[in-house]
Amino acid sequence: MKNKLLCLALSFLLALTLYAYCASGAMAESEAAFELSDDGQTVFTAVDPSGNALFSVCGSISEGDEYISADNILYRVVSVNGTQAVAERIGEETMPDVSWLRTGEAQAVFAASAAAATTNTGGDQKLIAMYVTHSDESYVPSDGTESIEGQGGIYDVAREFRDALQAQGIDVILDESTHLPHDSGAYRRSRQTAERLLQQQPDAIIDIHRDGIPDESEYACTIDGENTSRVRLLVGRSNQNSEVNRDFAKQIKAVADEEYPGLVKDIFIGKGNYNQDLSPNAILLEFGTHTISKDRVLNSTDMMAQVMSTALYGAQTGSAKDTGGAQTPSGKGVSKGVIWMIVAVVAGVLIFALAQTGGGKAMGTKLGRGVSEITGGLLGKKPEDKS
Repeated sequence: MKNKLLCLALSFLLALTLYAYCASGAMAESEAAFELSDDGQTVFTAVDPSGNALFSVCGSISEGDEYISADNILYRVVSVNGTQAVAERIGEETMPDVSWLRTGEAQAVFAASAAAATTNTGGDQKLIAMYVTHSDESYVPSDGTESIEGQGGIYDVAREFRDALQAQGIDVILDESTHLPHDSGAYRRSRQTAERLLQQQPDAIIDIHRDGIPDESEYACTIDGENTSRVRLLVGRSNQNSEVNRDFAKQIKAVADEEYPGLVKDIFIGKGNYNQDLSPNAILLEFGTHTISKDRVLNSTDMMAQVMSTALYGAQTGSAKDTGGAQTPSGKGVSKGVIWMIVAVVAGVLIFALAQTGGGKAMGTKLGRGVSEITGGLLGKKPEDKS
């Protein structure tokens, strides 16, 4: 019996190692997708086949990325040359029906349909979690610089957004951890924060950012007579939750278009995952850009809080529609399936490590670092932080 337990424990440890390799690969894609240049202001422009400008992204554009415009037209990037991409028009994107907002009819909550297995939606508590991956992001007109070492101006936006959500009767956990420096390792570091927040089973988890597009006019707008800033939604397409994340973003935009037309700028579906593989109801919000006044951005938080409340919870509580979201798996036959999975995983780990290192000491080191990555340094050799 002891030998069996020991074997199972070892198999589980090796399974975690393989998961670490897979997760690090997915995160590498995520980080590469929005790895900024040293000045943080590399802007990529997408044009149509005739050369007409469509949209800009600060970071990177990859072939296969998609974009849903303000008027809900879907474009797909077909080629990239330097900092310019060509995107073809796919057609009008089908958006969620939110006509119930105009009629006042009862509407089921979105959160339960998308993440019934991982959220507490359906009970009395409403809970949203938030964090900031790029902790230094700031607003030049108000903060004097685009980057502040430590907590940048983006935290003022996050706190204002938290307060506005709480005014909607929603409990909010805002983790103010910093994840500096602002480099390709930021998403790896913020992933630990996101995982910690998800232990509280929030209905949604939001990563708060600001854009780096120099032209403030792309974000500056007036809504209900108030000078405010638009909000861009970002979805990662390289994870198992991508379609549900996308549906969540579309729900947010559809509600915003009804309640505050012009508030949501667009939706960019980029290469990578931005840690959205952790939850079906994960979203990245870009509140304005670095050249816009932070006061405008703060003015948008009340509106965005109303939008998020409506998109997640509707006008009232109720049973959720089945939209094909995550489901809770049955427990029948789990034990046997897990054992076979562990056997396959162990074999995969050994083959992968051998292929990557050629065996010997290097193989042991790679396995140790993988174990350390997934266990938070409790086991295995902790890798040096080169970021």
